[in-house]
Amino acid sequence: MNPLASIVILCHNDRNYLRGCVASLRRHTRVPHELIFVDNASEDGVREDLRAVRRDYPFPVKLILNRENRFFSGGNNQGLRVAQGRHIVLLNADTLVTPGWLEGLIAAVEEDPSVGLVGPCTNQAAGLQVVWPPAYRTPRELPSWARRWAATRKGSRLEAPWLVFFCVLAPRRVLDKIGALDESYGPGGFEDYDLCLRARLAGYRLVVAQDVYIHHYGGRGYANMRYEELRGRNRDKFWDKWDGWCRDRLDSRLAPPSVRA
Repeated sequence: MNPLASIVILCHNDRNYLRGCVASLRRHTRVPHELIFVDNASEDGVREDLRAVRRDYPFPVKLILNRENRFFSGGNNQGLRVAQGRHIVLLNADTLVTPGWLEGLIAAVEEDPSVGLVGPCTNQAAGLQVVWPPAYRTPRELPSWARRWAATRKGSRLEAPWLVFFCVLAPRRVLDKIGALDESYGPGGFEDYDLCLRARLAGYRLVVAQDVYIHHYGGRGYANMRYEELRGRNRDKFWDKWDGWCRDRLDSRLAPPSVRA
């Protein structure tokens, strides 16, 4: 029987953060699921940890070990191709999940089939998902604080124009319709905005599950990179792609572009 959820975790020299992420998944994920680790040519010894997780984790674990860095879109798309769950989660390695996190995200899409993508609240991202300043001071305080946070907001949803993909859940049926991440974006982001826009053009809503909170350390994937330069390049690529599509659609009513895994 296929798992209810597939959790895809991309790794690139994230060993220290990944240990905390996996520990939080062990403690707080009761929903039947599979873990899919995609390692983008790490050099910090994280692969030894991933093999240990595959041996010891209470649910199935798959490993994809790349010889080169496929970056965010390419690596996550590899995970999507082998995922067997009814729901797919993209989760950053520099996160800590909290009690009931996966149940909360799944509830948001299963209670309303018009919801195509759902994300949690967090301390470190952008837009409507951010809660600042966080009321907990240490990771040890996080689980009990998150339980109280969720209890007072159960079932609360906030519609959003876009979501940040440090953690996002999509039903498989939605990804089958809108396609995977666009691999023409290099490091620097905007592949998440691209997929969000394609979901909205396909008629789906994006929501923040306000009763789910995940800690995000943030910015670890861009260490030793010229982030602003890379982001500017991807921003230009995003606008060129969608400006061209808008002009074509006005002329010939084309369907929105879709990128398949």
